[in-house]
Order: sequence, then structure tokens, then C-alpha cells
Amino acid sequence: MATLGTPRADGAEYRRQFILGPHSPDLLNGWSRHRVSPDLVLSVHPDLACTRADEGGRSLILLGYVLDPAHPSRDDRTVVTGVLEQSPSLSGVLKSFDDLTGRWAAIYLDHDEAVVFHDAAGLRQVHYGRDGAGALWCGSRPELIARLGGNRLDREHLDELRSIGIFRAGATGFWPGSGSAFVGIQRLLPNHCLDLTVGQARRYWPVAPIAAVDQDTAMARSGSSLRGAFSAATARFPLAMALTAGQDSRLLLAAARDHVGQMTYYTLKKTGSTRLTPDIAIPRRMTKGLGLPHRVIPVQPLSTHPIARSITASFTPFHQQTADQAAALAQTPPRPGGQWVSVNGNVCEIARLPWIVRHDVTIEGMAEAVHMRDSAFAVAQLGQWFEDAGPAIEVSGIHPWALYYWEQRLSAWLGAVRSEFDIVEEAVSPFNSRSLIECFLGVDPSLRQPEDWRFFRNLTGYLWPQLLSYPINPKNRFTHLEFRFRKRWKSALYARAARHTS
Repeated sequence: MATLGTPRADGAEYRRQFILGPHSPDLLNGWSRHRVSPDLVLSVHPDLACTRADEGGRSLILLGYVLDPAHPSRDDRTVVTGVLEQSPSLSGVLKSFDDLTGRWAAIYLDHDEAVVFHDAAGLRQVHYGRDGAGALWCGSRPELIARLGGNRLDREHLDELRSIGIFRAGATGFWPGSGSAFVGIQRLLPNHCLDLTVGQARRYWPVAPIAAVDQDTAMARSGSSLRGAFSAATARFPLAMALTAGQDSRLLLAAARDHVGQMTYYTLKKTGSTRLTPDIAIPRRMTKGLGLPHRVIPVQPLSTHPIARSITASFTPFHQQTADQAAALAQTPPRPGGQWVSVNGNVCEIARLPWIVRHDVTIEGMAEAVHMRDSAFAVAQLGQWFEDAGPAIEVSGIHPWALYYWEQRLSAWLGAVRSEFDIVEEAVSPFNSRSLIECFLGVDPSLRQPEDWRFFRNLTGYLWPQLLSYPINPKNRFTHLEFRFRKRWKSALYARAARHTS
């Protein structure tokens, strides 16, 4: 048993997390413990669901939750049991999860085989590394693995990334590549699985060309998937949907049409926003017109709320905006009674990425797109990813920018953000389904580009025509000027507040 002289890991900072290793460390009081094999013990925070199914000497363990859009009434146990019974091999198990949505990590065991994988976008993050004795540890937080294994902070590269502003207050930066801020601890990328017997990750998707899909077929297929996801989610969770003036939340509201009365709705009022800001004004007007409850929740920059302090103290690096927003939700819950699961529109942007209109698919261009061009470390890490992803891009025909955004920007940033939010809430991203993403990617790219994102607007109208009567991301010179003003105001405000608290 490991004995550490640091605070125990049963507090809020490790809510909804897990750790898998050769033994159950004693710093995890209050966590459940499961011997998943003779050599592996799984420790799970009490607020993270853990579901196990066994069949003919094989096991499948789910950490988190899974939704089956085709069978909304199925719970986690029914889904996991069905996957194991119908899939005699690892490849079949992985394929069975393609049509599902949710936020999970899973462990598959078959005699001498032990493999970890996660949801399509990697929103239930998985990290792994070895301790000083060479034993492999795997878990959702690199900080926890580092505490157990004694892995030192990668101060050199952390300072380099900080020097170019990647992790400044208010930024949405991420650790590039497949590493972490701790030496020897890696992040499992989406579309990859981790072989626990050797401690190595490998890609399992894509392995075939992404099929072209005509718009009508794509709307019918994706519309059914999204409707089913909401049928499943509303049956399980007290949902609160985050609304903005944007396309993604509008599409989700359209998909939830049959269940809108079961949810509440909220908008985070970010720094510099006013009641006339489209992201505030349009959701308010729309929900009023539809007779739906809506709450505007103010966000205080550099919050001193205990939730914010817990995030900034326990994550390396941390996102100040997440800390502030999590504190705002804790202070003003988006659903009466204080129990909720947020619905957000992330993941869809993989298929409607503005970057796909760019032609500079180079390592330097990729680094520049995420403001990391001036970091030699970042350029090298992104270059390694691009080299490793080359065969998958070639065999599938997926646009390099789409896969790059998916496996780097989205999974690294949003996966970390969702871990930070775990302290205060769980979340549902209905777009987080590999089959759904693949369907979107099969649509003619000309229908998935700015400025109108035609396919996604058409899908919104297909699901709920009335919602198109409200503007989506209205653009005029006044909103453009307001955006620039808010951006500068936010940066100045964070900088001034940081100086006062340093």
C-alpha cells in the first residue's frame, strides 16, 4: 500500500475519478475497490458509476454511463451485458460501442488480454504511466497517477507552454500530443485503446474509408440518433441544457423536442456580456416564446469560491474559465433542488470545423491554428501525432484537420475541462457517438462549412422548424465590435485580477 503525506483523495478534487493498478492505494478512503483480475485492482470514487458484466471467462467493466439511442430504455448494465454477449472478441466489443453515446471508460478482460478504451471524443479521460518499480497505473487524472508513482512535474515544457500564453487565465489551451504535464504519464487518445499487459496504446479507428452520405439520409440517420439519445438521457437524468445563440445548442434543442418539458435551460453570462449580447438575448427570447424555464447564471472571473479554488489547486495545468463557471453553477444551480446533469453541444464541431477550408495542412499550420507555433515542444508533439495518424488519414479519407481537431484540440482541452467540471456536475454530449460523427463527416463538405453550416441548419429545421425563426449566431458590425470589445475586456480583467491576487 502506498502511504503519502499529502491530502487524501476522497475530497471534491477527485470526484468522479478512477485509478487502476497493481493494488488499491490507501489514500483513496471512501472509494469502492474491485479486483478486476489477479494483477489489477480498480478504485472508483463513489460518484462514478461502475458496471461489470461477465460472460464465459470474459469481463467488461464500464466507468461512467452509456446511452443507447436505438434502445433508450436500456440501462448501463443491460447495455454492457448485451455488448459482451453479442461480441466474442475485442474488435467486436469496440465496434459495438460506435452507435452508443455517453461518457465512459471501459476495461475489457479476456483470459490473458486486458484493454482499456473510452468514449468517442475521450471525454472520460484515460491516462497511464509507470511508477518507480515499473508497475503500470491507469486512471482518469494524471495528477493522481503522479502522486502514486512519484512522477515529477514536467516543469521545462510546462513553463515553455505558459510562456506563449497557452494556459493564461481565460485561455482554452491544452497539452499537445499524447503526453501530460507529468514526466512519463501519457494520455490515451480518442480512437485508441490501451493494452494493459504491455502498457502501450494502439489505434483501432479508422480502418476503412468514411462512406459518403447524401443529405437526406444523413438527416434521417442523425436525427434518429439524437432523438434517441435524448429519450435515453431524460429517462435517467435530471437534465439542464446550456443554451447560446450558436448552432450546436440549437440543434440539440431541436432534437430534444419531445422532451423539452422535462429539462431546464440556462446560459452562462460570461465576462463582458450584457442582456443585449446574442448569447444572452436570443436564448432568453427563444425560451420565453417556447414557454420553457430559462436562467441566466453570472460568472465571476477569478472566483474565490471553494469549488474554483479546488480546481485551480488540484489540476496541472488548470483552466481558469472552467473554475469560474463551475463555481457559478455551484452557487446558482441550473435546476431546482441542486441536482442536475448538464447537456452541452460539444463534439459536433469535429464535422463543422472552420479549419477545413484551410489548405495549409502542415505541422506548422496545425501548431499555428492552436496558437502553439512559438513552442518547439508543441510543434514536435503535434508533428509526431501527424506522422502517427498518416496511415489512418490515408485509409479513411478523413480530412486531416477534422482528425487533428478530434484527437488533439477537442479531446485534450474538452476532456480536461470535463474532468474539472466533474467536481460540480456530470454532463451529456449527445453528439459524442462515433457513428454519428462518421455520418456527419460523410456529408458533402460544402454543406458543413461557414458561414451558414447549411447541413446543420437543415437538420435543425428537419427536427423542429420553429427554431429557425430565431437567429443563429447573428453577424453584423455591432456584434463583431462587441465580440472584440468583450475579448479585450476579458483579457484585461483577468490580467488585472491576477495581478491583484498574486
